[in-house]
Amino acid sequence: MFLLWPDGVRHDDVLLFLSDAAPYMKKAGTTIKALYSKMIHITCIAHGLHRVAENIRSHFPRVDKLVAKGKQVFLKAPSRVLFFKTEAPGVPLPPEPVLTRWGSWIEATSYYCQYFKQVRDVMQHFDSNDAVSIKESQALLNEISMEPNLTFIDSNYGFLPSTITKLESQGVSLTDSVTTVMFTKNKLDEVAGDVGMKVKTKFNQVLEKNSGFAIILKILKILNGEKSSSMDGLPEDLTGNDLTFYKYAPVTSTDVERSFSRYKTILADNRRSFDVENIKKTLVVQCNNLSG
Repeated sequence: MFLLWPDGVRHDDVLLFLSDAAPYMKKAGTTIKALYSKMIHITCIAHGLHRVAENIRSHFPRVDKLVAKGKQVFLKAPSRVLFFKTEAPGVPLPPEPVLTRWGSWIEATSYYCQYFKQVRDVMQHFDSNDAVSIKESQALLNEISMEPNLTFIDSNYGFLPSTITKLESQGVSLTDSVTTVMFTKNKLDEVAGDVGMKVKTKFNQVLEKNSGFAIILKILKILNGEKSSSMDGLPEDLTGNDLTFYKYAPVTSTDVERSFSRYKTILADNRRSFDVENIKKTLVVQCNNLSG
């Protein structure tokens, strides 16, 4: 803050604190509210959707195993890759989801749903004695419940990766972001069955624990001119003029995540003569690039 305001921190200008939902971050948000009376603390909605995707994954351990083993079959195996491309032209190789990459597991299940028969046919041509991953993948693909489970996940939750990507976009208005969140809620509410109920409950818990998001919804009602809107429930020091700055308030911390990739190059091993003043200037340039 002192870098932003060398002459003194402008406490009244801090209106939003956006973080992940880690307990220490939530505790930090609660603590610093004493210094910034107008500040609203919300946790990243994209992180929340990632936790929903993890919840979905936990209900389908056999599908999860197929995604993991299918990736291993073609990892560092150029002969199998070549065979796959020959036998299934036009079909991409099985994806390699990264669990910390939001929604990538759901994308992998959508892939197996779309190309289930082609992948199974190719797998059957491999010698099960060549690798444990081949043997297990063949067994998993032949399970009676595998294709129905993939269909269920893709048809009901296949939209989540694109939703996360939409929320991650820069320059999105608060109205559009909230519309996307409410669309997700409605889609999850439509899913019937035991798994659908558990996933819906998980998403509702994510929103309920994000108390700052409820305040953002009240602000959005005011910005949209809804008749039932009022200043009740907002921080006491917030004025009508302050609310205008929330029109493009972000609901995800994606820009911060992106900044990690950029900032790590500033103090790379090959930098030997970077003085403090130039570091400050470089940070300003990087911040301007991110905001643009």
